[in-house]
Order: sequence, then structure tokens, then C-alpha cells
Amino acid sequence: MPFDLAHNLTSHHLIPQSTDLRLNPPESYLYIQDFLIISCGVLYALCYFFYILRTYDDRYIAGTPLYLAGTMAYELYYAFATTSTRMERAAFLAWFVMDVSFAAVAVVWACVKGRRIRMVRGLVGGVLAGVVILRALGWCWLDEREQVTAYWTGLVLQLPIGWASLFLLLRRGDTKGQSLEIWITRYLGCLTAYGVFFWRYLNAPNNWKYVGSWWSIWTIIVTLIPETVYPFVYVLGVFEGT
Repeated sequence: MPFDLAHNLTSHHLIPQSTDLRLNPPESYLYIQDFLIISCGVLYALCYFFYILRTYDDRYIAGTPLYLAGTMAYELYYAFATTSTRMERAAFLAWFVMDVSFAAVAVVWACVKGRRIRMVRGLVGGVLAGVVILRALGWCWLDEREQVTAYWTGLVLQLPIGWASLFLLLRRGDTKGQSLEIWITRYLGCLTAYGVFFWRYLNAPNNWKYVGSWWSIWTIIVTLIPETVYPFVYVLGVFEGT
């Protein structure tokens, strides 16, 4: 039959919500959601790759490796809490593997030798504690695929990164551990991540009310302020060592 392959693929979408599916959304809604999710995943994977390269080259990490415990806990926990297929789970775990790789490079190449074992212990303990906290939040705020807690904890984890990156540029007066490649993939990754949820909210607002709340909007604005200013400080700022 003509278009059999295309018809077979119409039922395969990433992380569809049953509350949305009950509203009988058009395929365009689901395909755009798929595009935003895939774009977000690719951009953040590239961001980790550029972080790894720059940390290895500069022998310096822009921040503390311990912060990666939070992001690794997020990626490990939600790889199982929000997914329903092997493909979805594998894609989520790919982020986790990239994060582990970044942490390994940071510990080996950017930490003083005498602090490495303590740093590894801190990372492992932080990941385990983070998973426990995320599981507790999921119990407190019950939701299909734990999208409510995934959304808010994702916002909280993303919020300080841009501010810390900007602060380090101004304080150190150099770009060690940072690059425009990191910034552009991080910035676009933020936009596509927010885009997934706002696409849902604009199409089915009753299912995603928290996305359009003032707390949500203002958190995103505060997160994007340093990210928007960052390239101007990076390129136009006159500091030694750039």
C-alpha cells in the first residue's frame, strides 16, 4: 500500500501525554513537540561535548564539578520516570553518559590530584541524594510521567548556570573553561526545552497551567538575562588572556 511506512510512523511520538491525546491533537502538534524534544537533546549533547573539550584544553572547569551531581541525578532519575519506550530511555541516558564523561574529565584534568578521590565521593553521594530528593518530590506532586517536578527542578537547575558563567567571565578576566560554542548550544538548548512546554501550554493550556504561571515566566526571564548578555561580555569585553 502507498505510504505504509509513513502511516506506521504516525503512532510513534516522544513522551506523549495521555491528557493531551484525549483531546485528539493533530499530528502537527505531536511532530512539532518531537522536533523540539530532539533539538533540545542534540543541543545539550553538543553543549556537554564543548564543555569537555574546553575543560580538557584549559585544565580548568568553569564552576565546580560538584554541581554536576544535580544534573546527573536529574538525567538518571527522569530517564526512567518520564519515559515509556527503550528509545526514549536510551536518549535520556545518553545525556547522563555525556554528563558522567564531563565529570570524569573535570575531576582528572581540572582538579588538584589530592582532591580527586574526595571529589568523586562528593559526586557519587550527590547523585544518590539527588535521586532520593527527586523521588520524594514525585511522591509529593503526583503527575503523569512526573512532568510537573521535571519542569520545576529543570528550571531550578538551569537558573544559576548562566549567572555563574557570566560572573566567572567578569571576575577572572579570561575565558578559561568557557567558549561561544558552549554558550550558543546552552542558550538554544534552553529555548528548545522551554519551547517543549510552552508549545504544550499554548495548545492545551488546561493541561499545562503551571507552565504559564508567573513563577514559571519570571524564572525563565531571570535565567535568560545572563545568557542573552553573555556573548556581548565574551566578545566585546576587554580582558587579559582572551
